[in-house]
Amino acid sequence: MLIDFTGLAGKSFILYNDAPAPFPGGDSRNDYFYGDVDQTASGGAPATALGFGPNTRTVLKIAVGRGAAGPLPSIRALNAALGANFENGVPGVPPQQAPLLARWDARNNRFVVPPGLRIFNKTLSEDFDDYGRLLQRGGDDQPFTNNQGMTTFGRDYVSTATEVVSAGEVQVWDVYNTTGDTHPWHFHLVNVQIVGRGVYNMDVDGTPRFGSFVDLNGNPGRLTPPDANERGWKETVRMNPGEVTRIVTRFDLPRLPQAMGDPKSPRTGGHEYVHHCHILEHEEHDMMRPLIVK
Repeated sequence: MLIDFTGLAGKSFILYNDAPAPFPGGDSRNDYFYGDVDQTASGGAPATALGFGPNTRTVLKIAVGRGAAGPLPSIRALNAALGANFENGVPGVPPQQAPLLARWDARNNRFVVPPGLRIFNKTLSEDFDDYGRLLQRGGDDQPFTNNQGMTTFGRDYVSTATEVVSAGEVQVWDVYNTTGDTHPWHFHLVNVQIVGRGVYNMDVDGTPRFGSFVDLNGNPGRLTPPDANERGWKETVRMNPGEVTRIVTRFDLPRLPQAMGDPKSPRTGGHEYVHHCHILEHEEHDMMRPLIVK
């Protein structure tokens, strides 16, 4: 983000957040700011006093100082350089970031993954922990019965790894978000390319019908291309509720100094990484899964 504060010395600006939490549905008891109402009767917080917290809306104050303005970079040159990096990768980064794996099909206005690749179904699920608290977890498309007798897909971090891949392997994942929240899903080791998103069909109990979806315009079996600012290599991907998000990546291992040998996890016998939600309370409450590269 590039902001030009030239001529604004002595002024202040506020970076302000009015997104509902949990996003995108929201609950007013999670919205704290000066002027809000007392919500203790419904399990929320008292009204926020001026100058005090909690305040989830005021994120950052920017005070513009006085001084000589520096040279402004060329926006055109920056855009050209960023575009080249998105399309071809950044010099010096691991090889899985260049070039992009899914190609753009201009005739059909969509990204197309390399032919012959299997699509792996993944899920984002919610149920309850042993204390009755809402629990968000990641999983695959194999249901099981949890400790409350509920059918779920979400697995604990310490559960048997379901993402075990070979070094250099290219995989396509369809991630079905069955929760009410948008999850910023973060990948260790690899960056991923977003292929597209769709609204998945489900049974009456909310169970997704894997492989059955429409794009955001209602066209069966198609995916809506990612937004313009998502069309490159990403280490965190927005997973929206009720949607399936398709990604593709290559699981290349980093080149380590010879002195380090070939370190592997004593727990799994492979090169162990993780993928998880980047909302802190979610990742700390077990919305994280191991990623094992053999």
